[in-house]
Amino acid sequence: MRFAFTAEDEAFRGEVIDFYKSELSPEWYGGYDERDTMHEYIKGVRQKLARRGWLTMAWPKEYGGQAAPISRQLIFAEESAYHRFNARDAGVGYLGPAIMRHGTEEQKQRFLGPISRAEISFHQGFSEPDAGSDLASLTTKATRDGDDFVINGQKVWGGHLNVCDYSFLLARSDPDAPKHKGISFLVIPSDTPGLKYEEFENLAGGTQNVVYYDNCRVPVQECLIGEENQGWYIATTVLNNERTVIEHAATGKRLLEELADLWRQQGRREASDGPTAAVRHRLAEAAIEIEVCRMLAYRIGWLQSIGETPSFEASEVKIFGSEMTQRFAHIAGQMLGLYAQLDRRSRPQRYVQAEGRVEALIRQSPMFSLVGGANEIQRNIIATRGLGLPRA
Repeated sequence: MRFAFTAEDEAFRGEVIDFYKSELSPEWYGGYDERDTMHEYIKGVRQKLARRGWLTMAWPKEYGGQAAPISRQLIFAEESAYHRFNARDAGVGYLGPAIMRHGTEEQKQRFLGPISRAEISFHQGFSEPDAGSDLASLTTKATRDGDDFVINGQKVWGGHLNVCDYSFLLARSDPDAPKHKGISFLVIPSDTPGLKYEEFENLAGGTQNVVYYDNCRVPVQECLIGEENQGWYIATTVLNNERTVIEHAATGKRLLEELADLWRQQGRREASDGPTAAVRHRLAEAAIEIEVCRMLAYRIGWLQSIGETPSFEASEVKIFGSEMTQRFAHIAGQMLGLYAQLDRRSRPQRYVQAEGRVEALIRQSPMFSLVGGANEIQRNIIATRGLGLPRA
């Protein structure tokens, strides 16, 4: 890998840092729950980013981008995560690239411009109650009726449908085809008659949805992305984008710096073999792992910059980043002891350390090995596509 940032790249990094320092309010915490309670604020910041052309800078100019090098988008994603702002929503990070690659010209014109301007948002409808890691087992149906699809089924785990304009989903359009065939990729308005949802609170402190499709009728020409019955191939485009994120490294680096500052403020400066040496050594190990994760993510950026489509390499980043975060949560919990159980709303506040972020990390980190495809599935991808091993 030959991946280096130019002086212009580093100047751009400084611009992004200055933007977040000036635009994020003092009340901004960056928690999962704020995606529900501060939706309008988040949308406003995203639109300011869009006006600078940063949200989709690597996209072609005709679709609202700047045709900027991948390095700039990687810098933007890294600094956004470091400042705990989720700039990459489902439209920017997942659906937009899929439409650019597989959509019709009419769909590109209809969706890509508004996505790049942060004017519309999307709910992801992939997982089902009995189809998560084995996503191809999905049972939601899209039955062809003339020029329409009639959708029936249920999705779970996607979030924020109440504030989204569209839902993109996978549905079985040919029930007689093999498991990974006969699936179509659809985008439908969130106010489609027959589409209903319920909210539930998740372990991370935010809300997610159970979505019901009851005879939802949508025009094939408008809602079908790519070819009919080729949705599984398109979904891999979306999921590979989901697995190439640098967020684990950037958010880990930020929290590590805050914990190190806390350690110094508490006067923990014993000799190298003192009673806290084990914790300091583990923090050093975490710092090394964070940098390794960062380099793996940069490798994805390098592959994209030379025209390659990451496959098993994206799975490598996903596994390492998620499991690294879980190890870091354990280290941080050991470091704070019982204080790690206090969240930012705990009282009295004088006992809350690191703004309660360790408590949040301990709650959230278990899901990272499942989101975007279970790590066991990712190891199978590495074995078959990366190492050429036969399927068991």
